[in-house]
Amino acid sequence: MIVLGVTGSIAAYKAADILRLFVKAGEEVHVVMTPAATHFVGPLTFQGLSGHPVFSDTLDPQAYQMTHLALAEKASAVLVAPASADSLSRFASGCAGDLVSAILLAVPRSTAGKLKIPVLLAPAMHESMWLHPATQANVKSLKEYGYQFIGPEKGNLGRAGDVGEGRMSEPQAIAQQVLKSRAR
Repeated sequence: MIVLGVTGSIAAYKAADILRLFVKAGEEVHVVMTPAATHFVGPLTFQGLSGHPVFSDTLDPQAYQMTHLALAEKASAVLVAPASADSLSRFASGCAGDLVSAILLAVPRSTAGKLKIPVLLAPAMHESMWLHPATQANVKSLKEYGYQFIGPEKGNLGRAGDVGEGRMSEPQAIAQQVLKSRAR
């Protein structure tokens, strides 16, 4: 089972395509969204495509008991796509103020601290945000924690007319990387 975390970014629409590719490959996928992500794509879109409820509130009384623990323990991989600059900062600092961040903290690790399943992040943000020293420091920390990065790439960005590094990788490339990461 794959956990797909979606954070607040204009690239959130691409997460629906990633989900479709996983389902087409026969994968069970559970989608978790940050509250900001729900402003870009509605949870019902992901629920319809996955066939599972979508959670975005750590205190949702309708959610699984201890959703962050249950999903992290059952997952064979966790993907966050898009991973916004804000989410990278929260992940790097160990915050658990939203369900996506809490799941990343709850992913099982060995006693040596090594991740037991792959955790992949597909950043998406404006080039100025991607190149900011704070973001780059967060990326460095996250790589040291064992997280893998897919992208970002250079191309058209979310604001009309802007081109630069920070574009989220294409859904096909992301889905392939996630599926390949579990085979190792």
